[in-house]
Amino acid sequence: MDSLGERIKKLRKAKKYTQTELAGNRLTKGMLSLIENGKAQPSMESLRFLAKQLDVEVSELLDDGTLAQLRNLYTNIEEDIEKRSLMIDPEEVLSLTIKIIEKIEPYLAQIQGINYEQIRIREVYFLMNRTINKAKSLDEYWKFINQYEAIHAYSRMLRCYFYLAFAAMEQRNYEGTLDILKKGEQRIAPYELLIDPIAKLDFYYNLTVAYSAVDNVEMAEYYLQKAMEFAKRKQIFYRMDSFYELLFVLSIANKEHDKSEVYINKLLLLSDFADDNSIKMASAFCNLHYINNVEHQYEKVDLLMGEYRDSQYFSQNPKFICEQMYAQFMLKNYERTIEYGQNLSIPNFIHHPIDLARYYRYFAVRAMAYYHMKDFDAAKRDIIYAKNGVEDFSNTIYKQFVLDAYNVIFFD
Repeated sequence: MDSLGERIKKLRKAKKYTQTELAGNRLTKGMLSLIENGKAQPSMESLRFLAKQLDVEVSELLDDGTLAQLRNLYTNIEEDIEKRSLMIDPEEVLSLTIKIIEKIEPYLAQIQGINYEQIRIREVYFLMNRTINKAKSLDEYWKFINQYEAIHAYSRMLRCYFYLAFAAMEQRNYEGTLDILKKGEQRIAPYELLIDPIAKLDFYYNLTVAYSAVDNVEMAEYYLQKAMEFAKRKQIFYRMDSFYELLFVLSIANKEHDKSEVYINKLLLLSDFADDNSIKMASAFCNLHYINNVEHQYEKVDLLMGEYRDSQYFSQNPKFICEQMYAQFMLKNYERTIEYGQNLSIPNFIHHPIDLARYYRYFAVRAMAYYHMKDFDAAKRDIIYAKNGVEDFSNTIYKQFVLDAYNVIFFD
């Protein structure tokens, strides 16, 4: 198999170029001679220049027989990533994460970052390692944005900003989350017409989440409107349930009942129209939340949950169990409240302040149930946890419930 230098030399001679002609004004004849004789390695910038001069792809210069292997690896890795996204068991996720890393490691020295597949393999390798070690610095990750831009993979470039924003959200750095997305919005502006529609809707959703996290409801609704107009124009309904659920919960949290009614009605219509379990779950949860927090018809919650019990999507979902717990508390059924809340925890994917506040309220509900059952130690344990959790959040019905419960448990 020819070396890189030999392939450059053969292509130069086939084009009938002298070394001086090929070197142009970017390389010296001497440097080109060293490269052709295998005594120097060109930088990626020099490789792109030589490929352009020779009218070939960079991949053709670098193809020493490993490109086909790397393409196969890329296909295999993407299949693994898809499988991993559908896994629920943390042990299974960790096992596949390690296997993906092990598959990539033997090829690291051969990956030059010259095409989409190679950049993506490198990105996946970084992401899998950071899944295992969250302390891994994100400084290295920013380079993928530049690399994807260089090969015109603008949608993938945008998704890098999503990951960086999510990493900030995990740290509850909500201003930082918004700042990253705004940088992405500016960076991607020249390529807006080249962005995949699904990536664009994901972008609008991430901006809606980020603005709502910093209490800028006006801008959150602005990006919802942009998403709706774009989805209507493209005839796609991707993410609409997520938009509506987010803004529904936000309106409930801020006692904007007229808005909450609008959003829940849109969700119910969407649920009737789309045969999709995730959309049905979103509309069902919002319906229960609306009954508990606006209608206050707590008996209806058990009746509705009776209809859902045949489906594990609903009956085993912590959001639904927590709504049952809240309804039982409001009905003064404290033993059942504790029974429903015995395995209460905050899912590790919850990071938005409104969602966190809602879960902390569930802990306050359980605390109050313990209080009424005269288990004061358990009540204090739960309410201290809840109060510490909401202290830095804006005032909402969820936070207010926690603070009121704290005062009852400690000062009544």
